[in-house]
Parts: sequence; C-alpha cells; structure tokens
Amino acid sequence: MVIYHFTWAYSSRYPNDPAAIVDLRWGAYGVPLFFLVSGFVILMSAAAANRPSDFVISRAARLYPAYWLSLILGVAIAWMARVPDVPLSPVVIAANVTMVQRWFLVPNVLDVYWTLAVEMQFYALLFVALLITRCHITDKAVERASMAWLVVSLGVAIWALPASHNLDPQVVATPVKLALNATLAAYGPLFVTGMLAFLSRRRSKLHPMAIPSAAIAVVTTGLLQTWETAAWVGGICAVFLVVIMRQHTRVLLLAPIQWLGKVSYSLYLVHSIIGYAIIHALWPVVGLPLAILVATVVALVAAWASYELAERRVSTWARSSLLRFRDRAPRKHQDS
Repeated sequence: MVIYHFTWAYSSRYPNDPAAIVDLRWGAYGVPLFFLVSGFVILMSAAAANRPSDFVISRAARLYPAYWLSLILGVAIAWMARVPDVPLSPVVIAANVTMVQRWFLVPNVLDVYWTLAVEMQFYALLFVALLITRCHITDKAVERASMAWLVVSLGVAIWALPASHNLDPQVVATPVKLALNATLAAYGPLFVTGMLAFLSRRRSKLHPMAIPSAAIAVVTTGLLQTWETAAWVGGICAVFLVVIMRQHTRVLLLAPIQWLGKVSYSLYLVHSIIGYAIIHALWPVVGLPLAILVATVVALVAAWASYELAERRVSTWARSSLLRFRDRAPRKHQDS
C-alpha cells in the first residue's frame, strides 16, 4: 500500500507533478489481503473472549489510540502542507473521530480510513454473535453465518452490477451505495474466507467451504470492480490459504518482516499523508525518486513512533483501564 500511495495515488492527487517512472498501482491489492487477515484475526480474538465486553475492550483499545493519533497528525500535515483533496471542515473531522464516518456517507479525512469503517462493521457483527451465543461461537455457527453472508453478498453484487461496475464508490448512486455498505457485498466474502482460514488452521485441515468462499470473493470483485482485479484477488486468496495451512513460512520469520508486521497498523494509518506532503515538497529539490525514498523512511520512523506510543503504551493503558472500569461496575450492568 505504501508504494501504491507514493506512486499511483500521488500522481492522481498531484497531476501536475512528475509521474513515477514505474507505475506501482498494483500495491492497492494489499486491501484484499488486509480483509482476509482481518477475518482470520478478528474471529480468533472473538473466540478467545470470555465476555462480549472482552472483545469490545480489546478491539477498541487496540484500534483507537493509533487512529486518533493519525487523525491529529493528518489534519495538521494536511493543513500546513495544503495537501489537496483532504476535507478539513470541523464537521467532517468530528465525524472521523468515530472511525465509522463511512456508515453515514461522511468523507474520510485520510484516504486510508475507508477500510477501517468496513472492518468496524465486521466487529459489530461478531459482537452480536458473541451476545447471541454467550461467547460460544461454534464452528457450525460460523459456517451457517458464512453461507448466509456469501449468498447475500453475491446476490447484492449481481443486483448492483449495472449501477456500480468499475465505478469509484464515491460516484455510485446513493441507494446502491447504501446497499453495498450495509451488506459489505464487496468485502464480506474476503472476511468469510479469512474466518474459514482460521477454522482451517485450528483443525489443521482446509475447510471445505474455504475454496468456494474464495471463488465467490473473486466473482463479487469482478462484478463490482474489474475482472483484472478479480484475478488478483483469486491469486491473493490462493497464496493466503496456502500460507495459512503451512506450519511455518520462513520468509515471515525474518526480523525485518516481523518488525514491519508490528508497525503495520500505524504505518497504514500515517504513511499516505506523510508521503504526499514530503514528496510534493522535496521533488523539485532532490528529484522524485529520492523524494519517495525520503518519504518512505520518514513514514517508517513515524509508524515506529506511533507503535511505541499509541499501540504499546496508550493501548495497554486503555485496555487495563477499561477492564478495571467494567469490573467495578454494578453486576447488573455487566454482560454475562
């Protein structure tokens, strides 16, 4: 995603600046991988919860500190550097504090935020499942919910095809956009495939629904986006499932990869606005390639700082504080 935003997305935002020598728009295909991993990790987190509030506190403490820090940083950089296409009205900024501004069709302050609102819908669904099942989400329940979500996603994608195929989501007609947002038709099959990958990993055997789920993810992507994108999604799903079923994948154990994994959330949040500002300011002085390199280094340093401050310190403090507050509450107000 970093190379995508520093090349293709940068050129779209600054059309009068020089374009990168190499077009790296394929970096955008990190988004399907992000949703696959989310399905795996979030179900794993839900499965470990003893109370529904355990899940809510764990996820909120994990996500919001780094997100709020990136929002403050993003607003400051966008205002000082006059980064184009960054909405900075007080109402939009206030709505973005919630992380779910997409639910109400409010613009994102930073372009990367849209995926987080999608992920929050998945959190909400799993929270409801935890309430209904009293924190006993069985494999059978996951399978039934997955089947229902796949059917709905495919049906909505077919219905929305004439109005949304290969269009920017921002220009899709509002009724269609609301239906797509409410059902997560474009991304639900990826979440489902991630959940089934979790079940597969736990069983040490590929779940029989995993490949059909990945196939539906490919089809819905082709219907709502392009068939070229769908082909990429198919390849990403295949590699993801292979890696999940392997006992170890050596390249993922390398120290630099492990470090990038730790700071990946913070890097995702802060890199684009930092890159846009630095590249635009430096390219007339040092040239575009070196400006991109400097932006990458600064983004990595900022991500590390955000990880150390927001993710390690503030998130840990927030989680322990919220748990203490919950445990001190009157019993009748606690979840079962």
